[in-house]
Amino acid sequence: MSANGSMQNVGWPNSVSPGIGAFRIDVPAEWSAIEPAGGLIAFLAPPSDNFRVNLVVFGERVPADKELGELAEEALLGAGATDIVAIGMDGAESEDQLPSAARRTDLLLEGRMVRQLAVTTEGPDRSPTGVRSVYALVGSCLTERADVDEHILTEMISSFTVTAGVPAAH
Repeated sequence: MSANGSMQNVGWPNSVSPGIGAFRIDVPAEWSAIEPAGGLIAFLAPPSDNFRVNLVVFGERVPADKELGELAEEALLGAGATDIVAIGMDGAESEDQLPSAARRTDLLLEGRMVRQLAVTTEGPDRSPTGVRSVYALVGSCLTERADVDEHILTEMISSFTVTAGVPAAH
């Protein structure tokens, strides 16, 4: 309460703290979606060879001093990666695109060699203090099937679009 006893009702998100913006992504029709612990949404391929190729979308508000490449590496380190390779150059390919960073690793998970791709990008919603929405897309496939499945994951990741104030379709 203020000194004079009045209060104001503040909703969230708002102009001071806009929250995570909406996005769209193309997903193969036969894949399913779930809400994962710690993530915004995850997409799962039908089971094959006792494994489900998957893509998890994470999102958070991050300070300006955190580089996208560093955040992509952190996403892979969380799964136990030790040998992380940069894919291409960090940044935007054109002035019309938002910046991104991509990293890849192969690691042993539950007795199987798994390839993980992590791509980070940011929304256009940078606050006056530099905080912005950052999305990390982490895809996983069996290393032995990477020649097929990595292409699908890359296509999905490439379709990811931050829609800012436009509501996402149901």
